[in-house]
Amino acid sequence: MLLVGAGAAHGQSLQQRMFGKSQDGRTEAAQTVARFESEDGEAFILDESGRQPLLRFDGDTEVWSLSVTQGAKGDRIYKNDMGQPVLKSTRWGGMILFTDERPTGDPVALSGKADAFRQPRMSPALLWQTLAKGSKRVSQALGRLVPFEAPNVTPGADALYAQAADVTSSALVQVALQSKGKQRLTGVESVQFVEGRPPSATLTDGVLIMKLDTSRGAWGGHVSSKRIVNIILTTYSVAERR
Repeated sequence: MLLVGAGAAHGQSLQQRMFGKSQDGRTEAAQTVARFESEDGEAFILDESGRQPLLRFDGDTEVWSLSVTQGAKGDRIYKNDMGQPVLKSTRWGGMILFTDERPTGDPVALSGKADAFRQPRMSPALLWQTLAKGSKRVSQALGRLVPFEAPNVTPGADALYAQAADVTSSALVQVALQSKGKQRLTGVESVQFVEGRPPSATLTDGVLIMKLDTSRGAWGGHVSSKRIVNIILTTYSVAERR
């Protein structure tokens, strides 16, 4: 395993292998999809083959859509949809992973190639099954019915709606498993998926409204599970203080 920033494999740094730049600045064939592993054993795939970086941790089905900003000294900062740093790559080829457990960062190693993420095949019938499955998961976790509804789906956007339904159900189940989780979800009576810009999640009159942006694709067109959890907890906290 190559420790990032600790050396180069076959005369190439991580920066060269991932971003296609040689030491004299010439562009080379870039390896835009790769698997990484942190010193703590956290493994993930980073896919930069499309218009936006995508990341998925091993053992997790959620694909995170990231944005990139330039940091100090030529660093590249990868952020989630809450504006929190997830990764940082340095101009020298090092890369750091930031997690809730390691907020100060954990060095990662390039461990091999990986396949680019592909949009799953989806149809209106499969989307209906996904919505029903998401509703069932949340309903079982809370012990009451929580319908998932998508009244107006743009043709061809089924994969986006399906991804959003999976992420939303995972987020709500995550909250339900926390201490006082069911109490925090008392305000969520149903989930409705609608289209609009930018992607968002709002809780209004018992309805968790998930706004989806079809122009951003299956992964970038919806908010992350972390953002959904944050919205639920914040809404509950505000209501509790009243």
